[in-house]
Amino acid sequence: MDEGTPDKTQRECSQCGKPCPPPHRVCRPCRQIKRACIECGKMFKGDKRRCGACSAPERNCTECGRRFKGNMRLCKRCRATDRICTQCGATFKGDQRTCQACLSIERICVDCERSFKGRSPRCASCKPSYGTRTCTECGRQFRGTTMACPVCRATDRTCKDCGQEFKGTQNQCSPCLQLKRECAECGTQFKGTNRLCRACRVAERECNQCGSTFKDAQQPCPACRKSDRTCIDCGKAFRGHTHRCYTCQMIERQCTECGRTFRGNMRRCRSCQAIERDCDGCGRTYRGVYRYCQACWRVALPPGEWEARARSYGNSRRARKEAAQVVGPVPPEVYAAIKASGPCVYCGAEATTVDHVRPLSRGGWEHESNLVPACLSCNCSKNDSLLTAWRPDRVAYAVAHSAKVEAEYIRLLSLDDPGGEDMKGGDRDGRGESAAAA
Repeated sequence: MDEGTPDKTQRECSQCGKPCPPPHRVCRPCRQIKRACIECGKMFKGDKRRCGACSAPERNCTECGRRFKGNMRLCKRCRATDRICTQCGATFKGDQRTCQACLSIERICVDCERSFKGRSPRCASCKPSYGTRTCTECGRQFRGTTMACPVCRATDRTCKDCGQEFKGTQNQCSPCLQLKRECAECGTQFKGTNRLCRACRVAERECNQCGSTFKDAQQPCPACRKSDRTCIDCGKAFRGHTHRCYTCQMIERQCTECGRTFRGNMRRCRSCQAIERDCDGCGRTYRGVYRYCQACWRVALPPGEWEARARSYGNSRRARKEAAQVVGPVPPEVYAAIKASGPCVYCGAEATTVDHVRPLSRGGWEHESNLVPACLSCNCSKNDSLLTAWRPDRVAYAVAHSAKVEAEYIRLLSLDDPGGEDMKGGDRDGRGESAAAA
């Protein structure tokens, strides 16, 4: 190289003075500054305008074919293998040398200053609050760091243990994940996915904010964890620890197992969620969704609590019936005549109760034109649901066997929003016609 020609490979960083390859004047470590991603708004450290999640290209996993965003040939789920934790020796599935329990330590959230156990500087409630995203599949608004919402990420899968078909994001179905384990502290046998049983995880502790004593696995107490928030769907102000208010969480869904339309925040209806369980209190086998049977749950209530709830429910129902009267209360003789008029209009079984076709809480009226015979099972299952939101097979049977049910079902289908009626007033015009006809 000539003496007059400068050596382009010899360049010093203008900030730290270390050798810097051309054409940059600042070395790579000095260019790694903290900045906000122009797409998701997440704070990251680097020299690009987009974070790693947003700049990664979309590709199909070469093993399972799942669509994901990244720079590798396999998705994160397929890269996970059975490993032994280098600290506690527990067997786990992942792509790291240490299990999640050992990586998680007690931290203070930098946003809400709440105590939690994890790896990131923010708790679970504040972590996905970088920005609102639109699901690439259904177009629904949600908060998170993925391209699709949790509902769309759930796909039809086959459990690798039992071979059962299920819908989710894991390789095992829910019953297979709930294995019989031995608690690492007390040694008791329990069914779950944690190393400790619920009694050992939920310890008596004092809230670090209000000082009250409570039983839970994290700080602070549930009352202090709630904060004033704005719903990301409707913009309504509410107090809680979720991103959506209770009304927006309870949307019209279709059960992934039975196909029944219901209103809730789960993928399966309540009937499909109920499984055979052993009560943690008395050991009796029952079918339900809770850890305790109804008898043990009732015994665990404070003295007089069950009677107070029964009185409150009876008073509120009595008030609704009085407010829904058309020409005074319906005589007991009319109730007895309707119950004895025939079998259950919904299934054909023996009628033991009287049901309001349009529930009182949905604008129904205390009138003979709104009363039909029903069995106890159908009456409890229907509860306060409208006909369009209840079991289609029972509704179809009732429409074919009862003129009252048919008239109410046609009225609901004629509405633009069958589930958006006034909860107190209902459709007064429809009531007037039926009452006049009666």
